[in-house]
Amino acid sequence: MLGVGATRLDEVVAALGDASETGSSVVVLADDLIVVEEALGPIESDPTAPTSALVAKDPHGDVAVQHHRIVSSGTTFHEVRDPTHRSVGALVIAPDDCKSAREAIVGLHEAVESGAIALESRELVEAMIVALVRGQIGVRAVEIVDVPWFRAPKDRDAAQSRISAVSRERVQGLLANRVDDGFYSTFVVRKASKPLTRLALRMGASPNSITGISLLIGLAAAVMFASGEWIWIALGAIALQVSLIVDCVDGEVARATRKFTALGAWLDAATDRVKEFAAYGGLAIGASRMGMDVWWIAITLVVLQTTRHVSDYDFARIQRLREAHVPAVDIRERSDGRTQASGSLAVAMQTSARINRRSAVRWTKKVVHMPIGERWLLLSVLAIVAGPAWALGGLLIAGVVALGYVVVGRIARTLTWSGATPGEGGQVLRDQLDAGPIASGVARVLPALRPDMTGRFSWSVPVVLRAVELAVIAVLITSGGAANLAIAFWIVFVIAYHHYDNLYRSLQGARPPRWLTWIGFGWDGRILVITVLAVTALWEPSLAIVLGWWVLWFAGVASIQWLRSDR
Repeated sequence: MLGVGATRLDEVVAALGDASETGSSVVVLADDLIVVEEALGPIESDPTAPTSALVAKDPHGDVAVQHHRIVSSGTTFHEVRDPTHRSVGALVIAPDDCKSAREAIVGLHEAVESGAIALESRELVEAMIVALVRGQIGVRAVEIVDVPWFRAPKDRDAAQSRISAVSRERVQGLLANRVDDGFYSTFVVRKASKPLTRLALRMGASPNSITGISLLIGLAAAVMFASGEWIWIALGAIALQVSLIVDCVDGEVARATRKFTALGAWLDAATDRVKEFAAYGGLAIGASRMGMDVWWIAITLVVLQTTRHVSDYDFARIQRLREAHVPAVDIRERSDGRTQASGSLAVAMQTSARINRRSAVRWTKKVVHMPIGERWLLLSVLAIVAGPAWALGGLLIAGVVALGYVVVGRIARTLTWSGATPGEGGQVLRDQLDAGPIASGVARVLPALRPDMTGRFSWSVPVVLRAVELAVIAVLITSGGAANLAIAFWIVFVIAYHHYDNLYRSLQGARPPRWLTWIGFGWDGRILVITVLAVTALWEPSLAIVLGWWVLWFAGVASIQWLRSDR
């Protein structure tokens, strides 16, 4: 950790050089910063965090933030357009960025030494943020928790006294909060999870162990749903809500203790999907025992939710890269080089900001969006009140409305973009293609058939591939008769899990090795296999063999390969 009120820039450069060799991060704090130490946790104690700076909301500040990324930063010399926040004076440079950050700060140091720019000693951290941003090194903006902080206060003793009055437990509780959550999760679920989080912190429980407990409770809920008896369905609905509450606890413990890992993020996301899809299956079995065949609804829900989630993650990533893009600007320039957004994009951003300022509208939009809390609440209530068939049917209607809402909004926003998708975004999308030997061979022979990952709608390529593959496989299998409906659900389930696995890998900058993709047949090979079975009508026992192989490969081998590579 470096304090840069007294530390020279050349010492920061030396520390970055050492860090690039050792693979460690560098934390830089302003010497005049007074803040409770635990408040630095979001940037200081997260080994998986990207390069980040601590900021506080201030429309007259020295930092402009879009999509949680700093797009402009200022000093007494450097101008900043449309500021939204103020720098707190704390910066962490991630290991992957240390080499390029060193080059950027060497340039800053040379400009200061030559007299090309003049800085006050108190703003060296802010100047380094300027150097990073202008050097096109992504800097995540992390808003400080609701605790006091000071920069060079007139009465240092009074400031220190206020800081000392803030308890470690209070800061831990604030850090545990998740920003921008859904309505039901914010006002109900997280109210219930807080006592459990405090208990877990006292017991020293790890986030991953809590994730495992949530998974077991969720699977138990699915088993209860499958009974078809009202009392067990009611207990299953309660268990599903308990699973949701415990699922909040693992994230709150991770944020409070700063115990973040790529493994934990993968486990948390993957188990959520397993629990939810297992609940669909359990309700479908329960409905069957009551004389109602609703497997097609359960299958449609898996296809819809998988398509929806891939769209959510990919659109958000491409939107951030496009709308928070920062031009390369020389550190000696006063202007940040940013130009005003194009007319349609500017209007869209201003309209969105204006609408979201209205609390009622913002929360209504979140409910219509149908995040996990709202989905599981609807599923549980309808299961108790109207039975499993209506629970699945009601969720399908709500899911279709939510999908239509987000698709229309995303198409409208995408039409405001111009230029090509940045290379990082294209790579994330390519890592999700999941092409087998057939599609890969065709793309090699006919390059014109390769999907374009640079266009405005490139984010939709994985979305369309997932929707087409899952829908085609489901239709082909169910065309073999009603007897195939149940196994069609489980096949679609395991393929959807595989795509979530690929999605979460790509978001962490990884992709499965080719051998893993090809032995799983790729999306093209899987469609071909099911097509052959449909044409030849060789359903029994072929479907069971295919299902068993994909469960073994995707839930077993692929998961083990990912966990081993993560370690």
